[in-house]
Amino acid sequence: MTTMNTTVEVIKQLRAETGAGVMECRKALEQGGMDYAQALKLLREAAALRASKQRDRQALEGTIEVYSHANGRIGVMIEVNTETEFASRSEAFRKFAHEVALQITSAAPLYVRDEDIPAAVLDELVQQAAEKARQAGKPEAVIAQITSGALEKYKNRHVLLRQPYIRDETLNVAQLVSQVSGTIGENVVIRRFVRWEIHPDGEAAAG
Repeated sequence: MTTMNTTVEVIKQLRAETGAGVMECRKALEQGGMDYAQALKLLREAAALRASKQRDRQALEGTIEVYSHANGRIGVMIEVNTETEFASRSEAFRKFAHEVALQITSAAPLYVRDEDIPAAVLDELVQQAAEKARQAGKPEAVIAQITSGALEKYKNRHVLLRQPYIRDETLNVAQLVSQVSGTIGENVVIRRFVRWEIHPDGEAAAG
């Protein structure tokens, strides 16, 4: 395969991975010294920068994605918003909404963002971690670090935006949001979700 053909294939792969345009992928590849990983990093950073400039813009249009899994034993409903009806109908946005539904189905988060966690839940986690540390004989000077670590571990597991993306664990869901926001050029917000699951004991649980 010639160098030109190799470059074309790498650009196609970068476009598939990030949704960026041909010229943007080519520029990132050149800036990254023709290294795929470096180009991918540059494209993700550029998408995150564009998304950060859009976060204050209202996102009131969007879609509700409904997904059923395991012969109907798991169901997910999610609301994802963007700024315009036009963008909400785009293939990139629709695919993103579906991917987030799959994420929720697989990873079973409890909250969209950190701020959604009730204060009572956080307080109980801190108390439990501190008590466990004291029972283990840990000095008071390090208990604050232990409780902070326990909170971070809980948030990383149960907050959707913190979770590793199921198709690419080098990304978390927040970075995936930035990526699609950069692609469509509008603010994108995961508003809320509900996840139901029928357990073997016959009871249905919603999260």
